[in-house]
Amino acid sequence: LPHPFAITFLLFARRTDIRRISFDTEDKSDDVIPLADVRNAVALDWDAQDEYIYWTDVTTDSINRAKWNGSKQEVVVDTSLESPAGLAIDWVTNKLYWTDAGTDRIEVSNADGSMRTVLIWENLDRPRDIVVDPIGGYMYWTDWGANPKIERAGMDASNRIVIISSNLTWPNGLAIDYQTERLYWADAGMKTIEYGNFDGSERKVLIGTQLPHPFGLTLHESRIYWTDWQSKSIQSADKQTGLDRTTLAENLENLMDIHMFHRHRTFVQTPCMVNNGGCSHLCLLAPPPKGSSCACPTGINLQVDGKSCSHGMNRFLIFARRTDIRMVSLDIPYFADVVLPMNGSMKNTIAIGVDPKEGKVYWSDSTLKKVSRASIDGSEYEDIISTGLMTTDGLAVDAVGRKIYWTDTGTNRIEVANLNGSMRKVLIWQNLDSPRAIALYHEMG
Repeated sequence: LPHPFAITFLLFARRTDIRRISFDTEDKSDDVIPLADVRNAVALDWDAQDEYIYWTDVTTDSINRAKWNGSKQEVVVDTSLESPAGLAIDWVTNKLYWTDAGTDRIEVSNADGSMRTVLIWENLDRPRDIVVDPIGGYMYWTDWGANPKIERAGMDASNRIVIISSNLTWPNGLAIDYQTERLYWADAGMKTIEYGNFDGSERKVLIGTQLPHPFGLTLHESRIYWTDWQSKSIQSADKQTGLDRTTLAENLENLMDIHMFHRHRTFVQTPCMVNNGGCSHLCLLAPPPKGSSCACPTGINLQVDGKSCSHGMNRFLIFARRTDIRMVSLDIPYFADVVLPMNGSMKNTIAIGVDPKEGKVYWSDSTLKKVSRASIDGSEYEDIISTGLMTTDGLAVDAVGRKIYWTDTGTNRIEVANLNGSMRKVLIWQNLDSPRAIALYHEMG
């Protein structure tokens, strides 16, 4: 390979593999990036600084990344995703933005998947592609639901407006031209590629009505590149005129997203660079004059100072899902579940209880045959009862008397212990046949 800093290649997804076409060689042949277990890769993006490529997989419902040579492959986000069809990297503050057409949400997280939060959850109906402009502080996305549209909002979800809503059918790929400050989009229903200003004005058709099914779109220097589902090809044209069309690759099934990987991304000074913008958690870019704003992980409120997040959820629903435990915050205007981040393993979590005093959650696992607890941030995980259990299907935490009660349908018993599992005692063992749920009524004892 040539010197790594000279690298320019066209990256494209084909459901079961991700390939690239080098622009540093004459023959422009494509090679497969060596990745494990790519089932249905749709959206792509990249970060030249860390040499990562990112992709979404709509079969495993995950967002993944690896170095562009295939090493260091890892899953970045893999919970509460249904159909992540759009992906964008904010390379200035190292954030990951994505759309989910299943949950109808736009979310953001750090590039490693930490501090994930929901940005937009209302008036979305099949959002598809998303692009971000860290220089201007805006993000743009396509939506091909009942009322197809292209929208713009600050990268912190502020100032949201619809910029294109007429003459759209299936708006697909988006691309930003930073030189001319234009937004390009492909429409598989109108069979066109069009462009306009960042606010949707001065809209023009670049290539009209002769494209079978354009999907992904990317720009590089004076050219525009796109994938087409029906012609099974990657094509290119002059980005100003739409003329001088060429086919880069053909006879390729399952073509999805496409991106040009290069080294020339513009870096700008942002408020997020100094002390994380003063934010305790997420510092998100915003359009001027503000420049940035602070945000909190899903389910947690921003405090009055607009900078720091509260320590955790105050009111929430908590539920067991066999292999994980999830929480839905009632402090915020949207309902999004968050997985309790746990070190210990879960095979068949059934019963669950909460101790509001210490902020701990207790649960039983009928396959591992034990009762465990942890703080609601996932720390301080410990098994408190790990012998003499068969099928613990009911559990109740007595936060007042500091006890835990549980039923066992295998041993036909109801037992009690201190919250740490000590002083365990069988309370009822006669005339029980598969006891299940249990509840406590403190006032009546």
